[in-house]
Amino acid sequence: MGLRRWLGRSHPYHLPGASMWPILTSALGARVLLSILFWFHREWLGARPIFGAVMAGVSLSLVLALWWRELAREAADLGSHSRPVRRLLRIGVSLFILSEVAFFLRFFWAFFHHALAPRVVIGGCWPPVGVAVPDP
Repeated sequence: MGLRRWLGRSHPYHLPGASMWPILTSALGARVLLSILFWFHREWLGARPIFGAVMAGVSLSLVLALWWRELAREAADLGSHSRPVRRLLRIGVSLFILSEVAFFLRFFWAFFHHALAPRVVIGGCWPPVGVAVPDP
């Protein structure tokens, strides 16, 4: 990347402007969660709570697709994602995947720890006494 391209910038990083997409996404995410809550508790809402959940999910998917389209345009057409920005995006995605792997390792470690070596407090057996387990 040439010097002429950086003359108007004081750093090689991309600072996005104000956008309506984060607010819309959070509002529709809350709408999806509330619609699912009303779907589970039908006595609160009435006849067709599934329609609201489906419409909220479709709206959220549309808003996310439009937001990602804008991000792709910034990266490809406007050239906002310089080499340091792309490097940091790769690092961020890698750290996210690493955190997900660590989460699942902790989750299964805790399960197998309690399943293979049950404590005396729960009766020394797995599953604990009083827990109904479905018969496969």
